[in-house]
Amino acid sequence: MRLKARSIGVVAVIGSVVTSLLAGCGQNATKNSAPAHSTVLSKTVIHFPGGNVKPLAHLTTVYVADDKDPAGAGIMLANALGYFKQLGIRVKLETFNSGADEFNSLAANQIDVARGLISAAFFNSYSQGLPVYLVADGGHNLPGRPYFALVLRKSLQGRIKTYSQLKGLKIGLVSFGNVNQLFLDRALAKGHLTNHDVHLVVVDSFSDLVTAMGNGAVDGAMLVEPDIYRATSEGIGFVFKDPTQYAPQEEASTLMFSSNFVKDTPVARRFILAYLEGVRYFDTHFVYSHQGENRVLHIISQDSGDPVSLLTHINPAGLSPYGTFSVAQVQQDENWYQQYGTVTHNVPATKLVNLSFVKWADQILGPYHYPKNPHP
Repeated sequence: MRLKARSIGVVAVIGSVVTSLLAGCGQNATKNSAPAHSTVLSKTVIHFPGGNVKPLAHLTTVYVADDKDPAGAGIMLANALGYFKQLGIRVKLETFNSGADEFNSLAANQIDVARGLISAAFFNSYSQGLPVYLVADGGHNLPGRPYFALVLRKSLQGRIKTYSQLKGLKIGLVSFGNVNQLFLDRALAKGHLTNHDVHLVVVDSFSDLVTAMGNGAVDGAMLVEPDIYRATSEGIGFVFKDPTQYAPQEEASTLMFSSNFVKDTPVARRFILAYLEGVRYFDTHFVYSHQGENRVLHIISQDSGDPVSLLTHINPAGLSPYGTFSVAQVQQDENWYQQYGTVTHNVPATKLVNLSFVKWADQILGPYHYPKNPHP
């Protein structure tokens, strides 16, 4: 299924992933390793939104995993609107058959950049000497506009009102020990419950989970857009609580750099600068205002393959105009994976996160100004 591969920039949890990394390669990757980048800067300063910056002297290719997820709007817009090119970067998109393939290629330095969830594989790769780094926000839930949420069968609406009433329900997940179970655990904890108080069922695609909910095979499921929209618009389910209540600082996805690319400071900095300008364009013209919405929708539609008619209705992923996220939350996620035994080595989150690029970019871009007349 398509969503299985792209799901919120998914990097699947596979406890043994690192064993394949040394020999691993993305199925569609065409190179043995991403080439070294030029670090020579132009002598000419250009004006970039918010400030002045020297672009790279020579057009430099950066290899980026293409997950087809609308939440990758920052990269899509920065590419389509020419922000990367202005800074001397040419983005080469690489497609993969699965999130695991994508992650393997990133850890093996075959690609430079990917979006992915904070998985057990992420922590394990670091402890086994094949690290990747979290460098920017890649998608989170917005209050009242869930992109990743617990959805229950429509027939339960009005009957299940509190977290504690989730006890005994049959809940579908796309996999165990992944961020979808982490989100569910956060919701259960609000009702003083654990996963032992519900019946967990694995169905390995989000769209099939909607079908399972529709035929009564499960009472609910953790879903991601556009399947949240599909379930709710077709009268199959309803969103149970705002996920910002039970997982307020949880990242659905992050931007990740390979261990080689994270060292390539001039290129990496300019990549993030262009990315954040793309994010800000998305926030200004789609998330918080309708002005310019059609242009955004058509760019995302072209890159994701989703029709504009669908993108118009789904909840957008939250993308921070500053690119930042909670390092403390990353540590809590690691603790959660350790609790389930999928992460066995303790690596401080501060070693896994590198926010220096977004801080550098934010100094140039300056404060983000939210639209004065945001739409609801």
